[in-house]
Amino acid sequence: MNEWLFYGLLIPTGFAVGAINTIAGGGSSILYPLLIFMGFSPHQAVGTSRLAFLTQGISGILGFRSKGFYLFPLNLYSGLIAASGAFIGAGIGLAIDGTIYKKIIALIIALTTVAGFWHAGGNKIEKKSNADSKNRRTLTYILFFFLGIYSGFIQTGLGFLILTVLHSVEKMNLNQANSIKAMVIFLSGIPSLLMFSSFGQVRWSEAVLLAAGTATGSWLTSRWSVKIKENKLKRIIALLVLLLAIKLWLY
Repeated sequence: MNEWLFYGLLIPTGFAVGAINTIAGGGSSILYPLLIFMGFSPHQAVGTSRLAFLTQGISGILGFRSKGFYLFPLNLYSGLIAASGAFIGAGIGLAIDGTIYKKIIALIIALTTVAGFWHAGGNKIEKKSNADSKNRRTLTYILFFFLGIYSGFIQTGLGFLILTVLHSVEKMNLNQANSIKAMVIFLSGIPSLLMFSSFGQVRWSEAVLLAAGTATGSWLTSRWSVKIKENKLKRIIALLVLLLAIKLWLY
């Protein structure tokens, strides 16, 4: 691929991923296969994408905080616990052979896409006793440690998993859960980026362009009115991801 064309595609690719993540989620499931098809190794695709996810996490934290959703210290503790697990997950990912890692990526993006259809968030908040809240909080922190391992390993579908935990265990509404999700994605992304970078699996010039495109797409999409219905968009994205997963498995 021509070098100018290659670099020229990175910003709009990042923009599309940021927009998709903002509207319906699932952008990383599209980004990994696209980067691999553009010539990145599976480890480079995962590692180079990390900076874009960090910028999205920062944008999410600032956005939800400006709207009054900032559940401190739960967001900080959850993020730090997930970050400790991310070191382990990144190490596991880096130790796996590239061919096997590629097939794992293809399988996971397909499974998380299918699982997304069964996810149902809610805005109802249930009343909890103090003892019940303490037990729930302990379980939440344990689950976030394992989510951190998953984050370091691949990350795709992480937002869906975080929302599932917070809605099911903590009984949070969508805005509360999303505010914590942004902090967890940001903090767990730092050790993941450092680990992949230390093993030479982050292509920094491409990472910066992707991050710029992702941040722009996320920021603009959150302010524009989107005429397409969310459910319809999710179906289109799911079909695209499944096709990419099949092609990636066979690639």
